[in-house]
Amino acid sequence: MSKKNKDDKNRFRSRTIAFRLSPEEADELDMRWKISGYRIKQDFIRDSLFHQQVVARENPQMLTSMKKYLLHIEKQLQNRECIQDSGDEILVTLQRMLEILEAF
Repeated sequence: MSKKNKDDKNRFRSRTIAFRLSPEEADELDMRWKISGYRIKQDFIRDSLFHQQVVARENPQMLTSMKKYLLHIEKQLQNRECIQDSGDEILVTLQRMLEILEAF
């Protein structure tokens, strides 16, 4: 049997919570998690659930993720046909990134 691990605050977490998302919701969750700077998605979800506000943590991973998303958005904007199809998605992503940057 494996050793039971405790977190940094000496708590043993033995309960698992699971939920289902649509592919679009999962993509949105992943995007928010990556640009927020959290290293572990579990911490991001827990903070957003309990505190209803996530504080972005500046680190190289966050900056790399933002750069990746901005390059993706740039490609979509260059393709004028894509703008009509995914315009709302692009605006939501840009809005989240601006909220995080304003927090700094």
